[in-house]
Amino acid sequence: MHSRNEWGEETYHMKRKLPAFDVLVDLARNDPDRLETLRQNLTKHIINSAATDEKRKRLAGLQFRVDLERQRARTPLAATIKISEMMCHSLAELHRSMVTPLVADDPNGAEKSSAIVIPFPRAVAQD
Repeated sequence: MHSRNEWGEETYHMKRKLPAFDVLVDLARNDPDRLETLRQNLTKHIINSAATDEKRKRLAGLQFRVDLERQRARTPLAATIKISEMMCHSLAELHRSMVTPLVADDPNGAEKSSAIVIPFPRAVAQD
């Protein structure tokens, strides 16, 4: 399902809803395998509902990295911290690319573009 936002861009909405918080807590305590299955199904649904094939591939790649970090971590808290660090690094990279786009494109920081400056004629003072 999709609609357009105020800028005319298509937005996509999940058709599936999360169970109530109390149900999720109960699953976590009493049936963690079922909770994991729910997580995987919801994740696949989000990836598959991406607007383009390129976005689907990028989301699938990101999910692969998240799953890898979850497997490598010794505890759920360690996994959460590592995934949070990944998110912070990604946001910092996005910020850098927006604040200093030329430096982000050139790792040496050298600006390679040049321009010819054409002076405006001076205005004649009218008395």
